[in-house]
Amino acid sequence: MFQAIYSASFLVAFSGYLLGISLSLFLVQVKQSGPLIVGLAGFAGNFIYTATTLLLARYSAKKINILFVYSPLIMGIAYFLIFFAPIPLIILLLMLGGVASSFFWPSLQKCLSGADKLQVGIYNLFWSGGVIVGSISAGFVYSLSPLLPFLMILFIYLATFVTLVSRKNKVLALNDITYSAQRQVEMLPSKMVSDIRILNFIHFFAISAVFYLYPQLGLSRGFSPQVIGGIIGMLFISRFITFFLLVDKSLILYPFRFVISCALFCLGCLMLGRGTSHGIVFTGVIIMGSTGAISHHNSLLIHLNYNLKTEMHEGINSAGLFCGSLIAGILGQVLNLPSAYTIIGLLILIVGLIHSRKTLSTLSFSK
Repeated sequence: MFQAIYSASFLVAFSGYLLGISLSLFLVQVKQSGPLIVGLAGFAGNFIYTATTLLLARYSAKKINILFVYSPLIMGIAYFLIFFAPIPLIILLLMLGGVASSFFWPSLQKCLSGADKLQVGIYNLFWSGGVIVGSISAGFVYSLSPLLPFLMILFIYLATFVTLVSRKNKVLALNDITYSAQRQVEMLPSKMVSDIRILNFIHFFAISAVFYLYPQLGLSRGFSPQVIGGIIGMLFISRFITFFLLVDKSLILYPFRFVISCALFCLGCLMLGRGTSHGIVFTGVIIMGSTGAISHHNSLLIHLNYNLKTEMHEGINSAGLFCGSLIAGILGQVLNLPSAYTIIGLLILIVGLIHSRKTLSTLSFSK
């Protein structure tokens, strides 16, 4: 019953990350854009995606959610046209794709509201697997021709559209379960919910800074497009492996998880920003990917299991994506990209220490 959901999540994640890396390389090499424009490109689609998902969280009517079946068609056409467009139109096309995406992902996840932990875990494996394939193949595909990634993206989204339309009745029936299910809602401590949501925001904030801006830093350090694709691919492979280990697990809660996670994100950013060898950079992305998987695992589960709106989950994810790319782009333009990653890492650590100060002070007092 969930095969169409799994397939659609894989295909859209695949094409989305193929687009992200290819677009960064395209803007730098073909359009001769600086860090600010690259960061703005990452900001544009994610910003409108965030705004639309948060709006849909207030108006999650059944007729609105049905539109997710048709949204891949809009995304495919919009992203394909980027190759032929000037910079201002590229930004507008990314925003159009962001609107279409906001109908797709939250509604797709709502179909999992009646799923068990294993089925949610399989869903995480499919979309994160698509991310891996897209990110690893992007550098190679782009090296063959700058047009080829955009052509592939068009056909992948068309395949997604056909997959959903051909199973439209079953998919919509599965989505209806979300609205009719009456589940006993267990009250969660508000601090636990905020901790999980903030960590997932940081997860996507850090990943966005790497995903959209590291290709430019890698090129400046003499890395080939294939190596850059491999570095970003390893970020997502480590996340996939961690998802596999968590596939049938409940919430992962451990003492001081917030400050420890922030410290690990900080370490990953510092290794990417300051590391000049392949080994250091690959280690940094492994740390970030593994930590991010736990953050996302917890966030998706609390939203599905406790009847929290999936639009909020997706809105927080995309807010991290557009903030990370924008802030890294601004810092890279004003200073340089190594300094940008250093500052971002230290800011994440400071947030972790400040947010966890009550817990840490309690520990010190007890000693």
